Amino acid sequence: MNKRSTHNYPLWIGLSLTSLFLLVAVFGPRLAPHDPVAIITDVFRIGGRAYVPSVQPVPPLTVEQFALGTDIGGRDLFSRLLWAVRPTLILCFIITALRIALGLVLGLAAGWFGGAISRLIEILIDVSLAVPILLFALAVISFVGDHELRTFVLALVTTGWAGTAVFVRNSTLLIKKEPYIDGARALGASPGRILSRHVLPQLWPALPALISFELAATLLVIGELGFLGLFIGEAFVIMGTSGDINETAIGITANYPELAQMMSNFWSKMIRTPWEVVFVGLAVFLLIFAFNMLGEGLRREMDVTRSRRWRRRRPIVGAE
Repeated sequence: MNKRSTHNYPLWIGLSLTSLFLLVAVFGPRLAPHDPVAIITDVFRIGGRAYVPSVQPVPPLTVEQFALGTDIGGRDLFSRLLWAVRPTLILCFIITALRIALGLVLGLAAGWFGGAISRLIEILIDVSLAVPILLFALAVISFVGDHELRTFVLALVTTGWAGTAVFVRNSTLLIKKEPYIDGARALGASPGRILSRHVLPQLWPALPALISFELAATLLVIGELGFLGLFIGEAFVIMGTSGDINETAIGITANYPELAQMMSNFWSKMIRTPWEVVFVGLAVFLLIFAFNMLGEGLRREMDVTRSRRWRRRRPIVGAE
């Protein structure tokens, strides 16, 4: 590691936090002390007071068995958080991979080929950038009418690729002007070979930073959808006591935990289980912060590497 890299604090912060969340995603379910979907009906007596999580949520540090308390549905919040990171990261990685792949292909085509192909792709880019991703996702999910994985992927990939496509297109336009591209053409290399052997290698160093920023943007939109009550899976109504009424609906939730789903039913949770909102919101914030720090650190590292390569003499393109 070079001396400059030791002072790249965003990179180290991002790597540390991202690694921590990846470890939680892999080992979290094994470390969970309770079943994340089990509604706890046992009676716990602390200081002469009885706690029944399924009837009255337990605050943090009140009952020894529940370090972070229980959620609005009477389930162990700590266990649900440990389980929730994995599906959230899987969803983010799937959507980000498709966004990057689509943006890479369309950006290369728009930057390399001229004429009608380039104009058509640029129109698609302009339309995608003009449509707010959150509103488009809301419209797609509402129109399709189900909360399956494919619906969320369709809603978040359809417009989210445009930022990557703009970067790839602009980079490709610059790379096309380099002398070694003219040399490859003079040697009879096909456009596909030039793109794969000379253009794409120039783009690979920027992809890790792009992926990190896309992960953060994807998670932000997923969290916003969850806050609005749209998440993967079926929801069910939580019944509880309220005043003189024996039983009434107090909110919605889902069985299998996922961070966006745990952000739903915000106002009911603020009244009954505010600690749930704090802990889940903190987890989402730290995860977005980790991806943004990692992306910024990788961007800085890429800039340092580029400046060093620029000072070196470029190799002459020979016969392939």
